[in-house]
Amino acid sequence: MTQKTRVHTAELGELLPVMQDLLGGLHDLFDCMDWAEAEIAAAQQLHPAAADRIHHAFSLLTPRHRRMSTEFVYRSHCQELLGRVARGEDTRPGTAAEACCAMLDTSQRAPLRSSAAGLYMRMWALAGFPDIEGFAEAGGHHEALEKDVIDDHEKFLRHKLAVEDRRLPADITCRGQHHGEAVGCVYNKPEQLTLTG
Repeated sequence: MTQKTRVHTAELGELLPVMQDLLGGLHDLFDCMDWAEAEIAAAQQLHPAAADRIHHAFSLLTPRHRRMSTEFVYRSHCQELLGRVARGEDTRPGTAAEACCAMLDTSQRAPLRSSAAGLYMRMWALAGFPDIEGFAEAGGHHEALEKDVIDDHEKFLRHKLAVEDRRLPADITCRGQHHGEAVGCVYNKPEQLTLTG
């Protein structure tokens, strides 16, 4: 083996972990895209009057935390945002799933005070995450003792986690096809497409 070959082999050895991380990240991204599409389809079934608006909400479903590579976390995030889209509500504030991710990060840095623990349990329940034995009961105790403080914490946290540009564009345009199928989308305005592109 020549000196040049040894150098290239060493460089490739250094690149291997980087490539593995990149491929793992792409795998997570493709999983999230599949879950998002499934949640969009489910939301369209649940809210048929808002089906077109929901279809065009894919860009709002960007994962905002590394924990969103976990299916139940990301699906909850999507469900909450798509529900807001269907009801015409503000999509910028943090979701319950985002709040849980933030609370988990916080709890790993310092112990949570009682009201913060209550907030974590509330957000867990609102996100519809899997039951943990005793969690709901403990959350009920925190709510009974500190509901007003937890309300304030929730408002503050959702505001802090808000994503300013996470909203549907005011000028959605559609070419009358969703996933390659012709549809009568309310955003299909041929006169706008002729003017813009």
